[in-house]
Amino acid sequence: MKNKWNKRQGWLAGLSLCLSMVACTKSDQIIIDVAQEGAEVPSSLYGVFFEEITHSGDGGLYAEMVVNRGFEDGNLPSGTTYKDGYAVAKSLPCYSNDSINNFKVKWQDDKAMNGWQVVCAAGQPVYKIVDNQPLHPATPHALQLELGKSAGDIQVINNGYWNMALTEGSSYKLAFHLKADAASNEEVTVSLIDENEQPAASQSFKITKDNQWHKYEGALVSASTGNKYRLALTFKNKGNVYLDYVSLFPEETFMNRPNGMRKDVAETLADLHPAFIRWPGGCIVEGLTMENRIKWKETIGDPVTRPGEYNLWGYRSTYGFGYHEFLQFCEDVHADGMFVCNAGMSCLFRNGDFYDDNQVDGLIQEALDAIEYAIGDADTYWGKKRVENGHPAPFPLKYVEIGNENIGSRYAANYKRFYAAIKEKYPQITPICALMFSPYLKEAGPIGIIDPHYYETADWFYRNGDLYDKLPADYPYKIYVGEYAATGRSSLYSSLAEAAYLTGVERNADKVQLVSYAPLLENADGHGRNHLIVLKNDSVYGRTNYHILKMFSENRPDVNLKTQVLPAETQPVFQTQGIVGIGTCNTVAEFKDFKVTQDGKTFYSTDWNDLASAWTASQGEWKVDNGVLKQSKVEGDSYLWLNGKELGDCTIELKARKIEGREGFRIFFGSKGEEQYYMADIGSHTNESVIFGERNAAGNVSLFDYRNSTSVHTDHWYDVRVEVKGNHWKCYLDNQLEYEYTYQPVIRHYAVSGYDKATNEIVIKLVNGENTPWSASINLANVKSIQPEGTQITLGSVNPDAENSFTDPEKVVPVETKLKGLNSSFEMVCQPNSFTILRVPCER
Repeated sequence: MKNKWNKRQGWLAGLSLCLSMVACTKSDQIIIDVAQEGAEVPSSLYGVFFEEITHSGDGGLYAEMVVNRGFEDGNLPSGTTYKDGYAVAKSLPCYSNDSINNFKVKWQDDKAMNGWQVVCAAGQPVYKIVDNQPLHPATPHALQLELGKSAGDIQVINNGYWNMALTEGSSYKLAFHLKADAASNEEVTVSLIDENEQPAASQSFKITKDNQWHKYEGALVSASTGNKYRLALTFKNKGNVYLDYVSLFPEETFMNRPNGMRKDVAETLADLHPAFIRWPGGCIVEGLTMENRIKWKETIGDPVTRPGEYNLWGYRSTYGFGYHEFLQFCEDVHADGMFVCNAGMSCLFRNGDFYDDNQVDGLIQEALDAIEYAIGDADTYWGKKRVENGHPAPFPLKYVEIGNENIGSRYAANYKRFYAAIKEKYPQITPICALMFSPYLKEAGPIGIIDPHYYETADWFYRNGDLYDKLPADYPYKIYVGEYAATGRSSLYSSLAEAAYLTGVERNADKVQLVSYAPLLENADGHGRNHLIVLKNDSVYGRTNYHILKMFSENRPDVNLKTQVLPAETQPVFQTQGIVGIGTCNTVAEFKDFKVTQDGKTFYSTDWNDLASAWTASQGEWKVDNGVLKQSKVEGDSYLWLNGKELGDCTIELKARKIEGREGFRIFFGSKGEEQYYMADIGSHTNESVIFGERNAAGNVSLFDYRNSTSVHTDHWYDVRVEVKGNHWKCYLDNQLEYEYTYQPVIRHYAVSGYDKATNEIVIKLVNGENTPWSASINLANVKSIQPEGTQITLGSVNPDAENSFTDPEKVVPVETKLKGLNSSFEMVCQPNSFTILRVPCER
């Protein structure tokens, strides 16, 4: 299967303009046959992926303004114990290969007071976090204040998520819980204070002094606007009190839901018109350990009763944006719900521990209970819980993904059990398999949809605008691209690369049924990057790729149209030429029996006696022992180059053995040095694949159509052979062809077209990722009549590095103009660095 995908024939194979053209002043021909329909473009195609990462929920979409509201941030991740400054997971076998990961997380003692400070007008206040006065078992910790031991008034201050933003005249809902003894003062004053400790709002509450927990609620109306405010509770120095679960919400939330979403952020998401929303995410579903995984039943009901959990992205989730809120948000924005359940294993790249068969039974029941909560009748146990939580009608849950980024036979076996149980009880639910293009698909039984993920460079996305053209029409599984993003610096250039990729997704919508970008939301103070939407406490904006995804979603046709691209000039076939070498990445490895042949004759061979004279090491630690060459540096890249003339067609053979590390070994060819080369990357993507790669001025680019699942085992001598013939390369391990690739430089022009039956318009999408204009002659074949005026929507900039920001949130946004003088043939010039949509009214 890995090789036949390159042999796809027919009109689809040449649609992406990245394949065979050069930049020129002549017009390329784009021929659109309106009478020949391609794949239907499903309404499900464009959705969004939510995960609690970089404070996308807490401090982001979720409107709570108080951080660490229950004083629970000091709780260790479930499934870990504290040892020598670390939260240490149990030493359990990893599900992928039964190795012991010995996973641990650095842990500080001051986490319990995260976001809080206690100050005294005179002297030092006396306080501590205690768990002997629980407000609720889910929030057992509280702040104890021994007020009588202080010399003056005591303030308990919460800084919020990098401070709090207020708007003059707006109201904020306050709630807190207090337990006070008889010696305490009669009142506590709660204020919103600025940088100079001046109040923007204040309210006093009479304290009940009976040593029982009491909830206090009020509304604070701000007298000013700013984004540097904090919440302060002021106590007199009398008695002893316990404080817990302090909350502050804007009065106005999205759709005015209680425990709701931040209005501006939710509206930005809603404007994408997502067909579906995925929750609770990716790796967070699996957890650092199995006990650390998301447990949906802990995320519903009164927020006070939700325990929260430290998540694998480095902070504690409140579970405020829980399962119920997710389903409600889906309903509010008219999206289908996609729930992701744990498949019985924790994150492979963390502890990787897993449940046995009996424990998996419980997880299957958890998934069935989640479905029942969402769509079950009101007389079912969990359907009744939904009704009690304020929603009598079923929610729009449609999909359940079983696991996330899981691999191997254990996952395949578990998936079969989940699938059978879900389809037996809820045949209307669509299960999704977390396997990518994997050999284990055959073991997993009935599969409708698989979920490949792509976090690659912008150049990879430009190179793979035709990726799914190469997938056979009879491929047995539909595709959900659950996560994709062009990595590297955020820019229009990378966003247009994603647009190039999406043209191929849309063109192959019979194969790709759903797609969602990830990560979705980034709190700018949460140190994320490459997210679709960026926010801080008082504002939010969409990156250029947000607007591109919105353009795709809002201009989704009902059906694709046959589109042929005839380039004005053909591009000469690429010829490989350069020096050869070997290397590693984050791996210790050994090499022997190195040989290069040309035309069946040995060009060079070595037993490494000539290492000092014939080779140049630019990085790494290289040493020969008994005819074996060893590279001993574990971290980073290493390079060893064969001195001498540059080679074109050749075969490189050697034996290689991995000793330790995260990846494998590399064979370089066509190289001009360590800043420009091609390579067989054996053990790439953290030892998940054998692929080819390129290094150029833009950085590292993976060269693959569909990644295989071949990993490199330690202490095994592999017979490696790399065959280079012009622009076609093959890589063999132990005489087995692992990957082959045909390389051609990319001209970044892409096109896809379709028909919108509701508006009777041809929808043409054009991506120009070049820094020069793109001239194209567009010819509409078999069209009855065309209206002379249509619509053009363009997002672009003369600067490919342009990007939106808080200071200029609309620096690069779509611009809509009239498209005049239309007929069956018209000229189009796409501006440099642009994504353009043409809507042409016509009768077919």
